[in-house]
Amino acid sequence: MKPTHFIDFEASGIAPDSYPIEVAVVYPGGEYQTLIQPASYWDHWSYDAQDMHGLSREQLMSEGKSALEVAQEMNRFFDGKTLCSDNPADCFWLDVLYEAAGIEPTFSVSPLEVFIGREAATEALALRPPFRVHRALDDATALASAMELYPLHMGSPDREE
Repeated sequence: MKPTHFIDFEASGIAPDSYPIEVAVVYPGGEYQTLIQPASYWDHWSYDAQDMHGLSREQLMSEGKSALEVAQEMNRFFDGKTLCSDNPADCFWLDVLYEAAGIEPTFSVSPLEVFIGREAATEALALRPPFRVHRALDDATALASAMELYPLHMGSPDREE
């Protein structure tokens, strides 16, 4: 099954107490993107990560939406869908977001290799353009574009390699 919905998170760092700061989903005919306001107990901040995504904690506080608001919006928009990610860490960020929101997601997130296999996923991910600044919408769009470019006949056992 070829994925149709692509998700990416940006985070405050890569430490165990890091948290999601931005999420984006690209899907046929649209996109969803928002900054996430840090929950009161989310206090880890990596300036190395800030250098990669270009977002400040102050910007998240002033422009972001609460974890609950983001989780409710995502449940409404993606109910019953399976979203595709290029990084298993996105499942962790989703869990952290929904834990802070105090609700359960009504959709799931799976890594690309679940959809097309490990070898094909490696080949498809190599088609993404190089990144200067990591932002969730750019990364999700790049994953969607890579899947459009990847010459894979899903579900065909006799496909040409």
